[in-house]
Amino acid sequence: MVRVLSSMDKYGDIAKRQATLQGTPAPARAIAAEAAANPAATEGDKIANIQRALLNFHLLLRSQRLYESDHPQRIAALGLAYDSLQSVLERQKLELHVVRDGLASPALDNTLVPDATGEMLALSSALRQAGIKRISFLPKVRLQEVDILAELVKVSLMTMGQVATGQTSAKTSDNEAAGTRDVWWIKSLSEREVEGILVNTQVDRKVDTLLTSLIATLVAYGGHSPRVDSENVRLPGFDDLIATLKLLAHITVPLEPARELSPEAGARAIHEAMEEASHDTVRLLLSAISQYSPEEGELPQFYVKRLAESLIFEYLLAEFAAGSLTPVSVRRTFDRLSEVLVAAGKSLNAPGPGNQTPSPSTMASSLAATWAAESYREKLVTRFWLELPPREKSMVLRGADLWSVPVLALRQTLGNLADAGADAPRREARHIVLNYARRLEHEDPRARQAVAAGLNVLLPIVESLWPNQLPEDLSKVALTALAIELEPQTAGALATFIESLSHIAVVRGDYEGFEAMLLALEQPSRDFDHANPSALAKRIFTQERVFLLVDAGLAHRALDPVLPRLLERDPDKLLDRLTFLLSEDRASFLPAMARLIRTIGVPVLTILETRLYEARPLRVTAAIKLLAAADPDRLLRGLTRALASWEWNMQDLAVSELSRPANAPTAQTAASVFSSVLINAHPLVVPMMIDQIGLSGESSAIPQLMEIAAGEHTTLRDQFVRIKAIEALGRLRATESMQLLQLLAERRSGIAFAEPSGLRAAAHDALALIEDRATSASVRATFDAPNPHGLVYAVPRRYTRVPLDAPLRAQVSAKAAGASLARVKTISLGGAYLESSKTLSVGESVQLEVRSGLGKKIHCTAIVRNSTPGGNGVEFVHMNDEDRNKLRKLVLRKMPS
Repeated sequence: MVRVLSSMDKYGDIAKRQATLQGTPAPARAIAAEAAANPAATEGDKIANIQRALLNFHLLLRSQRLYESDHPQRIAALGLAYDSLQSVLERQKLELHVVRDGLASPALDNTLVPDATGEMLALSSALRQAGIKRISFLPKVRLQEVDILAELVKVSLMTMGQVATGQTSAKTSDNEAAGTRDVWWIKSLSEREVEGILVNTQVDRKVDTLLTSLIATLVAYGGHSPRVDSENVRLPGFDDLIATLKLLAHITVPLEPARELSPEAGARAIHEAMEEASHDTVRLLLSAISQYSPEEGELPQFYVKRLAESLIFEYLLAEFAAGSLTPVSVRRTFDRLSEVLVAAGKSLNAPGPGNQTPSPSTMASSLAATWAAESYREKLVTRFWLELPPREKSMVLRGADLWSVPVLALRQTLGNLADAGADAPRREARHIVLNYARRLEHEDPRARQAVAAGLNVLLPIVESLWPNQLPEDLSKVALTALAIELEPQTAGALATFIESLSHIAVVRGDYEGFEAMLLALEQPSRDFDHANPSALAKRIFTQERVFLLVDAGLAHRALDPVLPRLLERDPDKLLDRLTFLLSEDRASFLPAMARLIRTIGVPVLTILETRLYEARPLRVTAAIKLLAAADPDRLLRGLTRALASWEWNMQDLAVSELSRPANAPTAQTAASVFSSVLINAHPLVVPMMIDQIGLSGESSAIPQLMEIAAGEHTTLRDQFVRIKAIEALGRLRATESMQLLQLLAERRSGIAFAEPSGLRAAAHDALALIEDRATSASVRATFDAPNPHGLVYAVPRRYTRVPLDAPLRAQVSAKAAGASLARVKTISLGGAYLESSKTLSVGESVQLEVRSGLGKKIHCTAIVRNSTPGGNGVEFVHMNDEDRNKLRKLVLRKMPS
């Protein structure tokens, strides 16, 4: 007692909750008003509260077994169980009868607590193993008392385990053992001063008077019947059991409450029914009633049903232990017994009061209807396997007849083994599952159908038993069975199971196992009437699973060699996933995407190339990015055909991607392609293309550049484009253009120069580079962009950027973001870095106004090339001649000496 109470000090918060609950009076008036207004809802709430309290109490018992008394998990379970019990005890005490089918309560008219998940049955089994037949929680129960009860259940279970394994010297009969357990419980609770919980105590026991008459008549009749020598006594057989059940059905007739028979009349009717039975049958029924006496307040109809079940279970368990009953015949035996009870119930008539005409027996008919229900028989079969002794159960679970065990019983058994935590029980559970799956090879169609359906039910437990990777045997045996299965229902269940296994394999990264399933399903085989494996292979390769495979292929780790083979099966789904990720601005995945595409190779690259010509912008944009990263040559090949049909932003994207330092090996080819498609390019894209031609040294483009510089090109006559062409000639050191450049720099129209100042300045700079004049140093410093500290830029710099000691003010106008102010921190002939709190989208076109001095402004069109939290890098793609000249002078003035 001291030890238990001292442990309670460690969770004072729960104790405080208890004190608060005990000090709060139950809202009796509110409850009464609610019940009067909506009695059905109140009844439903009562059942739900009782069910919740018992579930939490069961959780406490499991925590008691798994954790130490002061473990946080156990303490939390104790608090939860106590709080939920208090919500029930606010109205009345909670009294429970522990029966084989579950838990019955007088608060529910002696019916069983609803049990959809089997938890009540499991709790009932645990309490019966602990020797508890009846338990009552009184409103005055304390938190410490619930804790003591959980501890005593654990102690009692351990003691019973020692008795079962022969570790104790007790040599008592079952009745003596039951009496000993009752005494032990009463004594244990009394010693610990537990007043709010009663266990196995007889409280105002009331037994139906007709039941009393039945027992008295049986004792009198059976006790005076002739005895036989003990040597001739034989064990009851199946025929004796049937005769006893028929006798039980006969004696239910006078027990009808509606007949309003007096105890004397009931006794006479019972005596008449027994006159027709043999003495052995009467003794067998008397023995059963002596062993399974009526419970407190139990109604006759419930007692008769329980007594019939007890007779059957006692006989079947004994027959099974003796080897006379095989696992496969258990269900058939229950069906035969139900036929007996159903037939007996339909044929019986009940005597009416006085001389009235007999009428059909309501109780017998009810009993017959209960046994006729398949769900009820299934419940009994499940209970049989759950109550089977461990030795016999283990033999069945390891044998060939495992398929005959109901899946609900198998699920609970496997769940208990899986929850044990130790290696040995979990290993045993794995052996059972594999043995169960191998029954798919059984020649009996019923066995295959039961196992195929059962595997789907057991799937959550299977996942918990193999948390890392499922065994290959599971999928192999299911695939083999599906290949030869002719029954449509079994084939459908197998297909569902294989589909579930494939999903688990993908989620857990078992790509080899997933591929093995697909290959097995795609093997040529016979014509299938009910399940087509090739169609199933297509079904399990769903878009959701493809997306999981793609995400795994993009993970920051070595690429699994199976992933490319899997994704090659449906390149369109792969590219749809990559397109979606790129549309969400997942550019950081681009290297991994390129790695995956290059590994798969031609199937994906071919589809990507065809997507360049589609009308859907998202697909085209993604294809440009992916081809530029994975195979730039294919993008260049498609550029000649697709460029004219693209919007300017797609053209800009393709050119900027091909101009990246990562694509330096293809720079010469890119420049050649650019020169061939310049005429089809958008004016905002042409300047970058010309710059790239000049930087790459593509001398074959010199004649075209000279034509543009001279202003003689059919379409490219913009002054900014001409200046870009002149700069490219200077970068190429094109000596053949010197005469043209001299002409552009010095040609006059009258007394004025024929060309604008910005273009003339560009021609002078180009000549200085070609002739390597002394003045070319400053020009070279402006054009030759160094790469400081080994930095790699998204788009290579074509001009040297000049840091500004005093940032220049600028106004940025964008369609999406509107107008905003910024500060120019660095600037060059090709672009600038704008420091601003407003973030712009990469690839967006903006109008820029830079204030370069007193009353001086530079206007230009720029494209956002990168975006950071502190600002944006932009590239100048168009400005007029005057603004270009202002920019040139500003850069030369700010260049460090």
